[in-house]
Amino acid sequence: MNPLVALLAAIVLLAGVPVAAQPPPPSPIQAQAAGFWRAAAQTDVEAAYALIEENHPGVLPEVGDPAFRAALEAAHAAARARAGDVDSYEGYAATLSAFGVALGDKHISARPLYVAARPDWAGLITARRGDRWIVVDEEASPPAPSVMGAALISCDGRSPDDMARASLGTFRVDWSVGAQQIQAAPWLLVDEHNPFVSRPKTCVFDKAGARLTVTLAWRGVRREALTPRIAAASGAGAAGFGVRPVGAGWWIALQGLTDPAAPVVAQVAAKAEALRKAPFVVLDLRGDSGGSSTFGDQIARALMGEAYVSSIIDPAGGDCDSVWRTSEGNLRQLQLYVDTFGPTRGPDFLKEVSKQLAEAKAARAAGRPLSGSLACGAKGPSAVATRPPSMFKGRLILITDNLCFSSCLVVTHDFRALGALHVGQTTDANTHYSENRDVALPSGLSRFSTLQALTPSDPLRYGPFVPAIPYDGDIADTAALERWVVGLP
Repeated sequence: MNPLVALLAAIVLLAGVPVAAQPPPPSPIQAQAAGFWRAAAQTDVEAAYALIEENHPGVLPEVGDPAFRAALEAAHAAARARAGDVDSYEGYAATLSAFGVALGDKHISARPLYVAARPDWAGLITARRGDRWIVVDEEASPPAPSVMGAALISCDGRSPDDMARASLGTFRVDWSVGAQQIQAAPWLLVDEHNPFVSRPKTCVFDKAGARLTVTLAWRGVRREALTPRIAAASGAGAAGFGVRPVGAGWWIALQGLTDPAAPVVAQVAAKAEALRKAPFVVLDLRGDSGGSSTFGDQIARALMGEAYVSSIIDPAGGDCDSVWRTSEGNLRQLQLYVDTFGPTRGPDFLKEVSKQLAEAKAARAAGRPLSGSLACGAKGPSAVATRPPSMFKGRLILITDNLCFSSCLVVTHDFRALGALHVGQTTDANTHYSENRDVALPSGLSRFSTLQALTPSDPLRYGPFVPAIPYDGDIADTAALERWVVGLP
């Protein structure tokens, strides 16, 4: 039998052993298991650190981002210390996750290949609504009272914000980004057996002005039953894909910026004449967490015209392209873009990545760590005396939710610059580093990702973008959202 399989089987058997008031010393198999997880954590932490150190542009002095370098060293030190205390798979996973979170860009993360099939929960799911924590889903455990709709005030004497910052903000998301707080909030009263986080015992709720103190009844729950409830509580939407008439205007649904977006671009091009004559056109990005911003750029050009769009979002004529760190791994990734995505994402994409690959190869051959110059002006509308007119004369409306991330942020930035009225929810945020790549870690238990390039014309922090008109309803309810958009003054 495979040694790892045998070890895991032994751990599963031991999980059913009752815990005594005074636990006995660990058995040989328990000690062996603890040593295995500790060694895996220590090895994988070093591999993740090396991946960032060797490939991320932010560590280079030429880039001028000492804060990133400091964050990397601090995250590495914290992960090494945590790894020394690991004695379980859950501790291993938490250690790698915290390392990624500490680097301040959700692109950099650990992706464990295994998750607990049965986490524990208290029968409650919370959502963050403004500065309040509200119970939005409940599976009551009598005789405990129902707290559905109640506000969470504290648990074991700690505010939910303090609890969340120490747990979710360390092991799941960057707590400085409001959209990520919303995404993570439903996990507050879910226990995935992270040994570095203690779960609360008693919580205080405010229900219609009455204070209720509830002793939490923790029990196991199937992950496949929990996941859709978590997703529903996060308050995001799903645009889908397609182009359809809505009222007197048109609705472009673009839930992602990967291959399913290509037919949407084709539909916009085919219907361009009708769209340009419409009183309004909506670009719906609900549920869009990124991919390639090329699709958004193509939609803008089909709708408003090449000359107008270029004068707004590309005033330097392409001089502000992405600059890649010229590591061997990054060049392999660029070659993959050319070979794999080039044939399916159109001639513009293939031309751009082929140019980036050639520049990166030339720079590496010359001993330069970056593929191009960082001297590039800030991205935004150019100060030209006469700008070509837009071929679309109506009202352009952009919808985002809290899941908008990565290339979705680029599309949001560009459409706002092109004059779109931004409505919906505030977006997520990331940095000006780009081009995500992940690799398998030595243990085979997780993958870890790095970023490989940066856009000099972008600010160091990209987003969050706050809508001009927030939508306070259920943004997942497409029919209600359509009625609201059509009725905007």
